[in-house]
Amino acid sequence: MTIDDGIGGGRRNFKVVQKLAALRPVYEIYDEQTGERLATGKQSWMSFLRSTIHFEDEQGNRILTAKGGFFDKTFYLLDESGEKIAKLTRPWIALRKNFTMHYRDDLIKAQAGFLPWGFEALSSDGTFAFRLDKKIIAIRDQSRVSVGDYMNWLHAVASATVVDRIFFKSKGCGASLICCLLPFVILFGLAMVLVMLGLI
Repeated sequence: MTIDDGIGGGRRNFKVVQKLAALRPVYEIYDEQTGERLATGKQSWMSFLRSTIHFEDEQGNRILTAKGGFFDKTFYLLDESGEKIAKLTRPWIALRKNFTMHYRDDLIKAQAGFLPWGFEALSSDGTFAFRLDKKIIAIRDQSRVSVGDYMNWLHAVASATVVDRIFFKSKGCGASLICCLLPFVILFGLAMVLVMLGLI
C-alpha cells in the first residue's frame, strides 16, 4: 500500500467506524469521498497492559502501530519497521482535554471544547494538521477526520483514533442513548399491555 507524504492536495476527509460485532476494538477507515475502505485498526489482545492498535491495509499488511505507555498518558506511532514517527502526550489533569504531538521536528497542539465532540490540531505556526468530529447520534461509534497538507493522512487518522480512544473512550452516543432509553421503552410497553388487559 502506498502512503502519501501529506504534501499537496488540500484537505481530505476520512470516516472512522468502530465495528460492533468484534471481540476487541476494531476501527475501519474509509475515504469519505469514494467510500473505499483504506485501512483497519485492530487493538491487540494484550492491550489491558499497554494499549496497542495495529493498522493494516486491505491485504492484511501492517502499515502502522500506535503503542501506548502505562495509563495511556503517552502514545507512539511506529511505522512498519518499528521506527518512531510521532509521540502523543496528554496532561494528567486539564480543565479542557488537550494533547501535544511531536511530529517532523515540530510540535502539534490540540484542545477539545468543553463538550467531547471533537478537536482541531495545529502545528506550532498555526498550520492546520487535522480535525476530528464525533458523530453524536450513531449506533456504531463514528467520527470524521479531516486531514490537511501538513500531515500524512494515515498518521493523522491514527493519531485522531488514539486521542478519541483516550479522551472519549470510543463510546458511541447513539448506543449509549439506546441503552438509557431501553428500560423506559420496556416499562412503557408493559404499562400498555396492562391497560389493554384492564388491570390498570
